[in-house]
Amino acid sequence: MPIRLSRQHERWIYLIGAILFLSGLGWLIAHNFLAAPGEFGDAHHPSEPWWLRLHGAAAMGFLMVIGSLLPGHIASAWRLRKNHRSGLFMLALVAVLLLTGYGLYYAGDEQSRPWISLIHWIAGTAAAAGLWLHIWLGKRKANMLHAVVRKPIAPDATGTAAAVAVQRKRSS
Repeated sequence: MPIRLSRQHERWIYLIGAILFLSGLGWLIAHNFLAAPGEFGDAHHPSEPWWLRLHGAAAMGFLMVIGSLLPGHIASAWRLRKNHRSGLFMLALVAVLLLTGYGLYYAGDEQSRPWISLIHWIAGTAAAAGLWLHIWLGKRKANMLHAVVRKPIAPDATGTAAAVAVQRKRSS
């Protein structure tokens, strides 16, 4: 099974990842910079719930994307030990994002919500950068493999294919 994703699969990952990242960033900006002073402290910006709705929908799409990567891309890369360190780092970040997202939505109380939120947005930012790094490392390694030029081996006096194969073995 190939490790390289189809162009369409890549586009879905990039699209859903971008929506997920930008909606999280939109919420952060609205929450931290657009809150207005109110009678009982800072009032939430009216766009915050919309950013969270979009972020939640994108998170569901992202779970489908991760699921689509498990049987082919992730399993094959792990078996072949190709780009598996950065892939494992990405999976760890996804696990942190899933746990903290669950904590924010279901388990967070007023004391734990600020630090869960902090961990969540730091992991989300790291995941965006980590995805870029994972892709770059994978494509760099693939390009390096394709760039290796085998020098032609001249047949020996007998000119047989077996002699050429033995000569190839000796030279590598």
